[in-house]
Amino acid sequence: MKNNRFGFLDLLRGVAVIWMIIFHTCYDLKMLGFVDWDFSRGFWYAFPRFIASTFLFCVGLSLFITHTPQLNTANLKKRTLKLGLACFGVSLGSYLFQPQQWIYFGTLHCILSGSLLGLLFLRRPKVLLFTMLILIFLQYFAGYDIKWVSQTIQKPSLDFIPIYPWFWVILAGIFCAPYLSKNRQISDISSPRFLTFLSLHSLKIYLIHQPLIFGGLWLIKSLI
Repeated sequence: MKNNRFGFLDLLRGVAVIWMIIFHTCYDLKMLGFVDWDFSRGFWYAFPRFIASTFLFCVGLSLFITHTPQLNTANLKKRTLKLGLACFGVSLGSYLFQPQQWIYFGTLHCILSGSLLGLLFLRRPKVLLFTMLILIFLQYFAGYDIKWVSQTIQKPSLDFIPIYPWFWVILAGIFCAPYLSKNRQISDISSPRFLTFLSLHSLKIYLIHQPLIFGGLWLIKSLI
């Protein structure tokens, strides 16, 4: 680690931000009729779930790094407040924009609740591993299914990322964090300045990129 930052985390989260922008640009192109891609299966179905998993894994890494060796209460209060306001803003904005598919528990909501729950496992690696394996077993092997994005089980939403089963990805990040941070090849990684910038401002970018992309493409379509 250099300058109190974990380069690998900035690198991974920065790349995830780029993936997110690419996906939402492509999705907006579809929404506005520029392209006719099928987002219900194949690559375009898997891609956003892979992006969400990457962000949640980074949440777990960040939790361990921020709150080791002890709980950083100042950071916890500030981050919880920022995420809480962001969740409220996303829910309100989506309700005003598309009330039939408003975001009542999306990516940010999962990150906020998962971050708070994750604190309970930071010093309990055995309990963490057991819980993570149980969640994976229940979802993917036992068929106890709460779908990631379902139009039948719950009210349709533009972004639905429930804490079950996605919490296991945050736990995986917490579990891997001590091993990654102690590995010299990983800990000595330096994130490029651009990706570090994206990582540092990932929440702001998440909140503003969609209105900018959609608005820009809508303007182009109007002019055409």
